[in-house]
Amino acid sequence: MSQKADRSRQQESRAENSATADPLTLENGLEALRSSPSFHGTVEPLDGLDDLETCEHIALFYRSREERFATVTPFIRQGIERGERVMYVIDDLPKSDILTELRGGDVDVDAALESGQLTFHTLEETYLRSGRFDPDDMLEVYADAIEEAKAEYPALRVTANTNFILDEYATLEDFMAYESRVNDLFRGEDCIALCHYDCERIPPETLVDVIRTHPHLVYEDTVCHNFYYTPPEEFFEPDEPTRDVERMLNTLVDRARARSELNETVAELEESNERLRRFAYVASHDLQEPLRMISSYLQLLDSRYADDLDEEAREYIDFAVDGSDRMREMVDGLLAYSRIDMDEADFERVECDDVVDDVLTDLQVQIDETDAAVDLEPLPTVRGEVHQLKQLFSNLVSNAIKYSGDEPPRIEIADEKRGDRCVLSVADDGIGIETEYVDQIFDIFNRLHSNDEFQGTGIGLSLCRKIVDHHGGDIWVDSEPGDGTTFYFTLPAAA
Repeated sequence: MSQKADRSRQQESRAENSATADPLTLENGLEALRSSPSFHGTVEPLDGLDDLETCEHIALFYRSREERFATVTPFIRQGIERGERVMYVIDDLPKSDILTELRGGDVDVDAALESGQLTFHTLEETYLRSGRFDPDDMLEVYADAIEEAKAEYPALRVTANTNFILDEYATLEDFMAYESRVNDLFRGEDCIALCHYDCERIPPETLVDVIRTHPHLVYEDTVCHNFYYTPPEEFFEPDEPTRDVERMLNTLVDRARARSELNETVAELEESNERLRRFAYVASHDLQEPLRMISSYLQLLDSRYADDLDEEAREYIDFAVDGSDRMREMVDGLLAYSRIDMDEADFERVECDDVVDDVLTDLQVQIDETDAAVDLEPLPTVRGEVHQLKQLFSNLVSNAIKYSGDEPPRIEIADEKRGDRCVLSVADDGIGIETEYVDQIFDIFNRLHSNDEFQGTGIGLSLCRKIVDHHGGDIWVDSEPGDGTTFYFTLPAAA
């Protein structure tokens, strides 16, 4: 395809994007961060911000190159993907380095650069066009860019590093006037801007003023909607400092009151949870005896009067005994579950090799009956409660045997050290778990199979999560239907 035909196709594509793209708003820019694999932080929602000023002007405060591009890269890529006009104003970082950061993913950055959709501009072409920083001149630059973008693109997206405010040809007063007025320029237009501020180079007293002029901030991988934002019409008024002090103090008071109320609510919830834990413990403990009595008398009835009962009556007794036994298993599981919170034993050094050896000994009959093979790697020494860890490994190995399918179970128990945490795993080659159910398997009493398929109470995996939580760790699962399941969990390494 010729360059002329290629440009024509790109223009047609942009025209289609212009006709079909959603209006460019702050929400679009935030969605770029929410969906980006490189931005790992928190994005504060826009819901409930009726009392705050919102516009399409975001300030990024960064301390490293990685922090900077974790936000800039998804911001730029989204603009290219949406077919928008993208302007990048650079200062001391070479264009080649920026392109290296932007490339990758599903967006063709080089094609956007070649077509003119993505353009790079120097300070001398933008902020310092007249030889020094002039707010009126720079606002005119962006006003012209907005009008030019409207002719061919659905929107304009701008990103710029602003460290030039440290230089002698840019006064702080002029820059603050410009930042305040940019919000008005972008309001109502399909235009969004992301400005970068280097916290290591810009003095704190300057950053304070920058914060006051931006409704939305990104700092430490977190998007914040700014309570301290000062609208342009107020920023340069004589009584602005008084209003700003009142705004800051009122914000602090509101947050202090909200945190106090939250702490009271948390205390009430903790007290309520403690009552529920004790209730579950006492209830499950006290239920054991009557259940044993029911089961014992039913079996006694069957043994003494079996000759006097017809086949249907004996079947009823079998149903009752089976139901009683399953109820007792559930009560035993619930008691073990509630006992985790009640257990105040101190953690100690636990050899996981010894724990697993005991578990495999206890499960030897089940292992022999299913012809299971267990591959055991050397395991670490951890800090924990030995009885709980035996329960944890026992539940996971038992599950691996139970859900092995038609073939003899193959189980692997392994360890991977990560810092002060140990990542242990129990893997099998069994029937696996459907993806839609992976998030449900740790819920108490939640079962994916009927008792006719697999016997169980629905407490085993929730008990595993409870034990791991009690040890300050995490537990998760990786599974494919028909290809087996691997449970991972972290435990604190022994000193």
